[in-house]
Amino acid sequence: MLRLLAFVALGAVVGGLLVAALGDQEAGFAIFGIALAVCIISTVLVRVTASLSPALPSPAAVTAARDARRLGRARIDAVRQTGTLVNDQPLCEIDVTVVALDGTTWATTLHLIVPLIELAAYQPGAERDVVVLLDGGPEVVFADGELSPAERGRLIVPARSAVEVRPIDAGTRIRDGRRSGPLLGIGRRGRPWRLALFAMAAVAAAVVVLLPYRDGVAITAAAWQDGRLTADMRTPDSLQTAERALRAEIGHDQVVSIVATPDAVIVDAPIRAGEQATDEWEFRAGRVTHRGAALIQPRVAQEQFPWSDVALDRVWPALQEASSRSGLPIGTTPVSIRRASDDDVQSPTFIENVGTPYISFGLDDDYRSASFTLSADGSELTPIG
Repeated sequence: MLRLLAFVALGAVVGGLLVAALGDQEAGFAIFGIALAVCIISTVLVRVTASLSPALPSPAAVTAARDARRLGRARIDAVRQTGTLVNDQPLCEIDVTVVALDGTTWATTLHLIVPLIELAAYQPGAERDVVVLLDGGPEVVFADGELSPAERGRLIVPARSAVEVRPIDAGTRIRDGRRSGPLLGIGRRGRPWRLALFAMAAVAAAVVVLLPYRDGVAITAAAWQDGRLTADMRTPDSLQTAERALRAEIGHDQVVSIVATPDAVIVDAPIRAGEQATDEWEFRAGRVTHRGAALIQPRVAQEQFPWSDVALDRVWPALQEASSRSGLPIGTTPVSIRRASDDDVQSPTFIENVGTPYISFGLDDDYRSASFTLSADGSELTPIG
C-alpha cells in the first residue's frame, strides 16, 4: 500500500505542477510541495520495509516454531551493509547456510538491523542456533541457546556450495503458520499488473487535483490548438468561459467592474443584484475564488450593470486593432470595463459611475504609450489624447 501511496503522491505532484502552469501558482506549488514530501517519504519507507520485512516475523510465529521444535544451526557466510541506517544502526544482508533438526539444509540471505555493539556475533564463520519459522525454511530467526549440547553436536552445517540457495521473497510475513505477502505482490509475475494499477492511481490523483481547474484545462487546450502556449483571458473563448463560471458562483449577472488580464478575470459584483454592498471575485486557472469585500465600494447601486451589456467577444479584436494602429505591442495590458461617469451637472448622480458601460485599456513600450476606449457593443474604438 505504501507503493500505491507513493504513486498517488506522484500523480498529485504532476497535478500540482500543471495547476501552477495553468496560472494558480500559489495553490499549484503548495500541492506540489506537500505531494512531493509524501512521495519521498513513502518511497523511503517502501525501500526500508521491503528490506526489513523478512526479518520481522511476528512473535506468535517465533513462539509457534519454537514450541514445534523447528530448530536448526546456521553458519554466517558473509555480512554486507546495505548503506541504510535505521536509528543509526546498519541494515545488513547476511548470507547464512542452515541445517535443521530434521536434516534439511539450505542457504539464504537475511536482512537484519545489526546493532553496532553486536557486530562481533555476526562475523563470517560463526555458527548460531536458529528457529525455522516454516518447515523447510528458508525464513529463520537467530535464537542462541535453543539447542541442547547433544543436538548442537550432531548438526553439521554443510558448505554453502553444496546446498540449494532459497531466496526469501521481499515483503513476506509468517502468520498463522503460513507465508503471506502484501496485497499487491512484488514479484516479477505481477509486475505488469502492478505497474498498470500504479499508473492508473497516479493519473487518478492528477485528475482529482485538476478537477477544480477543469475550465482552465479546457481553455489552455484551446490555446494550444491556436498555437499559443498558455491561455490569454482577454480572448473571446476565455472571457466567455470566465463569464459563465463567475456568474454561476456569484449567483446573478450584475457586476460593478470587470478587469481582464492575461492570467485572470477579476470582477466586483454586488452581494445581491440591486444592492450596494460589493464583493470581489477572481477567475484564474479555470477556478473561481471569492476574495471577500471589494477594496473600493460603489457609492451608488446604479454603478452595476449586466454582463450582457458588454460585447466581451470584441475585446481581443479591439486590442489587435489598437496595436495595429499605434504600432505598440498588446503585451500584458489589463482591460477595464465599468460604467462611464455622469457628466450632467444638473443630475443627482453627477460624477457618479452610472453612465453607459465602456471598455478601456492602454498599450505601451519602452518609449511610447497610448490609451483607448471601446464602446460597450464593440463598434467604436477611440484613442484618448
